[in-house]
Amino acid sequence: MELQIFHTVNAGLYLWNGHSGLLIDSLHAGRDAGFSNTANQYIQMMEKGESFFGKTNDFLFTHTHGDHYDGALVKRFLERYPDSLIYGPGLDRSRVQSVLLEKGVWRFQMRNYIIYAFATEHDGKIYADVPHYSYLVQSGRKRVWISGDAILTRPLADKVKGLCGEGCYAAFVMVYQPGSRSGREFLRTFSPEQIYLYHLPYREDDNFHYYHMAEDIMSQCAKEGIVIKRLHPDSFIRE
Repeated sequence: MELQIFHTVNAGLYLWNGHSGLLIDSLHAGRDAGFSNTANQYIQMMEKGESFFGKTNDFLFTHTHGDHYDGALVKRFLERYPDSLIYGPGLDRSRVQSVLLEKGVWRFQMRNYIIYAFATEHDGKIYADVPHYSYLVQSGRKRVWISGDAILTRPLADKVKGLCGEGCYAAFVMVYQPGSRSGREFLRTFSPEQIYLYHLPYREDDNFHYYHMAEDIMSQCAKEGIVIKRLHPDSFIRE
């Protein structure tokens, strides 16, 4: 089965490969920071075991900022689905067995997914000390890059390609990444088949005008030959 990818809101993604699912940064708050809280529909689905919450799922988190991670919601999830795995910086409850490949890079498996975790620096000087991982997730022959809030650079792209090989189906980036020169160099070097812009709130929560910023950055990147598609909340990715 081809990998299916569903986007909720903020940086929330759900990957399904026909055997198990990966929820990435999908239970969160965020409204106080200009993003969105987890929609009530997903909380109800989680509580009732409906839709994709009725499947076997594990969790990845890039970091534990509130717009990516809500500890209370994750606790509720794990109480209902205690066999699920969870992996992320500072989340020591994880039963995932990872192998250190080199300093700041780990490889591990979550059921049918092979995952590489890269210790990356959170964007913004005030967040430089926040533990943060970016991920390359492999399902069958498809690979996807999950940026989170990382600073993206050409040396990082070289490192990922050197350890994991060529070829990436999709990269998920937030507005500041392609908006920076180093982020664009990462994307040119990494050269994914598709680039998707995520980490936007619902429009009614967009107090900081992220959508306007996103349109400007996507237009600027297009002039440089970098084509970026903006994800729509609560929908599957359609090629």
